[in-house]
Amino acid sequence: MGKFYDVVWTEYIPEYRETEKHWKIFFSPEEVKGKSVLDAGCGTGIFSIIFANNGSAKVTGIDISNGSLDTARNLKNKFGIHNAEFIKQDMLELLFPDESFDIVWAWGTVHHTTDPFKAITELIRVLKKNGYILLAVYTRTRLTFIHEIIRKTLIRTPKISWKLISKILAIFLAPVVFFFKKREKSRKGEKLEELIMDWYFVPIRHYYVPDEIRTFLEKKGFVIEKYLPASGRFDSTSNFIFKARKQ
Repeated sequence: MGKFYDVVWTEYIPEYRETEKHWKIFFSPEEVKGKSVLDAGCGTGIFSIIFANNGSAKVTGIDISNGSLDTARNLKNKFGIHNAEFIKQDMLELLFPDESFDIVWAWGTVHHTTDPFKAITELIRVLKKNGYILLAVYTRTRLTFIHEIIRKTLIRTPKISWKLISKILAIFLAPVVFFFKKREKSRKGEKLEELIMDWYFVPIRHYYVPDEIRTFLEKKGFVIEKYLPASGRFDSTSNFIFKARKQ
């Protein structure tokens, strides 16, 4: 996974303003002011930068990809951010003490671990009481098996060809996205070729229905405060999102 994102998050950086608009669906500057934040699986660090720019006291971005962390640090320097740090850590074995953070942000990351529920359990452990966790998780649909057949076929192609294949697929799939999309994508600022890379070439990808994650969180003592059933243009490539408070 680390080597995969060494490629992806050094090539593709989401557009800041569009990503910030998306972030404001879930949090406001008032909510995060003075708070400590863990960006779990920070990738390019774009969400860490947004939290830092909107008043968070300290933001810690973690990732297992060295390339992603380099991108995040460069982005931090570009924006002149002083209240964020980026460190290499495995989400399945966090090195932070219990109840270290007021907010845990895990956008599209736990489903790329070998054990998503263990990852969520670790994120819960380091979250303070009355703190918030945000989880964006891939949706399992009737078409998931088709995506998996395509993904498991494409990841067997030479890695050197992945970016080229993604660009070619983006050309052919662009009309499909234009004519048959069900909704606008809530998180904008991403190229179709970037999305295709993440859909079809990622080595590990798990899928769930919302009730599985909802039930798990509620059993852990969380209250669901916001639920977005789909964030993508198609159900079969979409995340569902929960923002939940730890009682």
